[in-house]
Amino acid sequence: MIKHLHLLGVLLLLSPILQAQENFIYANFNKHLGLVNPAIMGMDSSTSLTAFGRKQWAGINDAPMAFSFTGNTFVRRPGIAVGLVAEYKKIAVTSYTSLGAMVSKTVNITPTERLTLGFYGGMDNYSARYGGLGQGDPALAGKQPVNEWRGVAGFGIMLHRDNFYIGASMPRIKLKNFKSEGQLRPEDEGNSGYVAAGSIHPLGENFAIAPSLLYNLFPQDKPLDIGATVIYRESAAAGLTWRSTGEMNAALQYTVQRRLQLGYSYIFALGNQRNIIRFSSGSHEIFVNYRIPWAAGAFLPYKWW
Repeated sequence: MIKHLHLLGVLLLLSPILQAQENFIYANFNKHLGLVNPAIMGMDSSTSLTAFGRKQWAGINDAPMAFSFTGNTFVRRPGIAVGLVAEYKKIAVTSYTSLGAMVSKTVNITPTERLTLGFYGGMDNYSARYGGLGQGDPALAGKQPVNEWRGVAGFGIMLHRDNFYIGASMPRIKLKNFKSEGQLRPEDEGNSGYVAAGSIHPLGENFAIAPSLLYNLFPQDKPLDIGATVIYRESAAAGLTWRSTGEMNAALQYTVQRRLQLGYSYIFALGNQRNIIRFSSGSHEIFVNYRIPWAAGAFLPYKWW
């Protein structure tokens, strides 16, 4: 009980910079870009399942945590990719859940270049349960629980070839605002818009480097992620991503037979005084991706994006 009250007090004091949780740093774990651009899943003809977890502010009880899942598959007739998305975020007594579906279509515009258009539709839920926090505090004791839903839509476009992609998207367009006026909403940050780009380049016979960029257009601070991953024989990989709001992400990945990929990253602050992450020892992210070829015995190319 006491630890909940202490955390709630800290969060209220810091509410001007805590309108939402930090976003995942997508650039190092590109296989989860489906949350940023629904067209990305049309770039892969396999069935792909991805889970992503994050624990922020390591060492602080009831600190923000997040989990997300995407699953998509290619339907050869009528030649579209379809997928499902689920997100869950929690901070103290508040939580945010999102469920949705994606569909995308790819067309060839040259022998080597393709254009993919993707769409997203789903529902968001915001919940705040204050029961138990109000002992000794009449203001909290009288605060009613919150449980609200809203619709969300989105779209994205991606130009790509085997070793390059560039795209733009608005993956989250709110169809209405949440009615509650709570200060600690985990996710009510308005519409989102992104520009993303990436490529892969061989470095001799055994190594390759995959630089990437992600620019978030709508938030006030407009975070920019710039990263690069060095890949060894399409298996082991290590990368760094810098975020303009004052974080650095160091990541390790390992791929088994082009099917299973495991990843871990550690996010730490670079001294930006506006960044709440400086109050802890950092944040941890884990990543799992599993792919299944579209047919038994079909070639499964290495998926670097």
